[in-house]
Amino acid sequence: MSREASRYGLWLALLLAAAGLLYTLQKIDDVALTAPPVDNKVPRYTMNDAVLTRYDDAGIPSMHATADRLEYFDDESAHAEMLKLDVLSGATTPWHLSAPSAMLPAHARTFLLEGAVVADGNWPDNAEPVTVRTTQLWVDPDTHQLRTERGITFESASRDGSATGLRANWIDRNMNLLNDVKMHYEAKR
Repeated sequence: MSREASRYGLWLALLLAAAGLLYTLQKIDDVALTAPPVDNKVPRYTMNDAVLTRYDDAGIPSMHATADRLEYFDDESAHAEMLKLDVLSGATTPWHLSAPSAMLPAHARTFLLEGAVVADGNWPDNAEPVTVRTTQLWVDPDTHQLRTERGITFESASRDGSATGLRANWIDRNMNLLNDVKMHYEAKR
């Protein structure tokens, strides 16, 4: 092999190595410059002082809510601020709920109340008013259930206490405290 051919071979090898290095650096730059997706959803609708009523299949109101602010998004999700919600059972209102924040996930039928959630209802055994507090409460209008896996406290005239987890059905008028239940009874005189 001639000296000139080996010089061209060396230049060709260097050129190919430089091209490979530039290609690799370009791909590294593309990866480094690609930011992770950011959830910058802009609401399709925003309503202030919203008043909402949900009707059941028979056309009877099943929920009534007010919110200081309600945002509805293209993916069918929604967010409410300062929500007050009454779940209805015919002519009665078994539970009055309030929360600083509520969220309806995209394409979902259940929604989540968060923050200092307060639920005013009645004990199923004696109909005594009870106030339940938690940081998170799911509301399922289709099954008429309130549920949480979080810690709760409850207060009423004859008993108060705490538990971890709650399941309540406002149509069947039942309430189950799930785990770590601690209850203090006050004897009536």
